[in-house]
Amino acid sequence: MIASRTKGIAKLGITCQCILTALVFWLWLPLTQRHWEFWELNLSQYVSCVVVLILGIIFAYATATRRTWFAQLSFYVCHRLAIRQTFFATGFLLFWLVGKKDQTISRQFLFTFVPVLYGLLLATQRLLPTLLQKLSYGGIRNQRVLVAGCCQKIVKLQAWLNSKIRVGYSISGLISLDKNVETIGGHRVLGMMEDLERIIVEYDITHVVLGEFLMFRHCIVHYTEVCERHGVRLLVICDFESSLRHPVTMFEDEGIRFIGLRDEPLEDPFGRFAKRCLDIAVALPLVCFVLPFTTLFVSWLQKRSSPGPIFYRQIRSGLNNIPFAIYKYRTMHVANPDLTRQASKGDARIYPGGQWLRKLSLDELPQFINVLRGEMSVVGPRPHLLQHDEDFAHALSNYPVRRNVKPGITGLAQVRGFRGETKTRADIIKRVESDIHYLENWSFFMDCWIILRTALQVVIPPRTAL
Repeated sequence: MIASRTKGIAKLGITCQCILTALVFWLWLPLTQRHWEFWELNLSQYVSCVVVLILGIIFAYATATRRTWFAQLSFYVCHRLAIRQTFFATGFLLFWLVGKKDQTISRQFLFTFVPVLYGLLLATQRLLPTLLQKLSYGGIRNQRVLVAGCCQKIVKLQAWLNSKIRVGYSISGLISLDKNVETIGGHRVLGMMEDLERIIVEYDITHVVLGEFLMFRHCIVHYTEVCERHGVRLLVICDFESSLRHPVTMFEDEGIRFIGLRDEPLEDPFGRFAKRCLDIAVALPLVCFVLPFTTLFVSWLQKRSSPGPIFYRQIRSGLNNIPFAIYKYRTMHVANPDLTRQASKGDARIYPGGQWLRKLSLDELPQFINVLRGEMSVVGPRPHLLQHDEDFAHALSNYPVRRNVKPGITGLAQVRGFRGETKTRADIIKRVESDIHYLENWSFFMDCWIILRTALQVVIPPRTAL
């Protein structure tokens, strides 16, 4: 299908790059060494270098988040991909040389080969796609495509349809659900849906693309039979996201296929176990060795500025909206007329020194006790006051989704700079979007990255810190 063709071109391109890298390597070696009998050199070591370079090139492709390789891209994108491959290839090679402590391989050759390698990878990214596409999808491999749908949907598909020409898909015409339309986006309308079989035979169609699943659901069985009868491939665009007005995820469980609104990696008990281990590894040393000293310091600060209890206990909503008592160092005067109002810069309720504790997030340290008790995690959506939860839920319909993960001392929203007072609805949206992104894309390494970013913000507080 279409995806197989795109991936196939990328795999062919990477294979060609590896072969050309090996050829250029063995040509560049005698040129830089001025020793054409290169087989008299330490050949086994240079063979190892070639293998390591090729592994780096393949690794750069395999670990890329977006597979846009060898797709007739702009010079800038090709340059970026070539830089990525060169970085990994030379990184692998340097790591291997350091580990081997090999002094026999010419450093002059290696350092001069790096720009040559970059030039080769850039040239292949730019020139190979056209050649590979002609060789792979020319002639009888070219597909004649018929697209069916309403005018609006076909126009939205225009860019995608044009991009598929490079992998051998040419648009023979359209079937429009709108009457009295002759052309859409430069393509001729060949008939209506009842003319499907006639059009397939008359124009020798090899592919039919239905623009919307829900639009054709009442007659999809008939169209499937027609396409199967003529050996035509049928593709139906999954438009559940536009129909539900929400991104969807598809998965299978015991042979039954489902559509859900999001992935939740922390539903995996192994992931939750790894997260809990990280929580304990971070929280236990802080509670045992840091919290006693900060408590003494905060007690001294409060006695000078605002005598009263050291800690502040407040009810917040936790995982699955279960309330729990959160602990913080008290940063406001005991006589506080409005407990539910958000703190702001220059807030008169905050005693001298309390503002400094809040800016450096030191007032949050007692929450590591909540982490050890299992009520919170080191990383997760920040728990808000119950009253604020209700207000935010009225302002944003998907706000309660963030309760499906345990609240945290820090989170993705905080390291992105969305902290402090929420003055507008846009502030709430940015925080909730970050929280839901965290819920859908959690990983152990994401938690580690957020913890490191938070530690940096403690040293250099952002402007939004109160």
